[in-house]
Amino acid sequence: MKKTIILTFIVMCFSVVLGKLFNNWMLTIKICGSIGLVCLGIALISNDTFARRDRLKSNNSISNEDKIIRRKISNFVMVLGSTNIILAVVMFLS
Repeated sequence: MKKTIILTFIVMCFSVVLGKLFNNWMLTIKICGSIGLVCLGIALISNDTFARRDRLKSNNSISNEDKIIRRKISNFVMVLGSTNIILAVVMFLS
């Protein structure tokens, strides 16, 4: 979890520095918002959110190790995406 928080902090700082460097805060909002939406999409896809029920029932061949890996990936990108979206919203409202 430490790696996730550190990477999130680095990405957020990078986007804020770019916004300050170019004196364009909309750039920061676009970067954070785009990263957030892409990460949330990846989290939803890796979590089988869009799968149909009949496909999920027939998909019992996935091992527990694969399920654990998919859950870790989903949690990682969910944290990264949600914090970037929060930063984009805060930057937009201020």
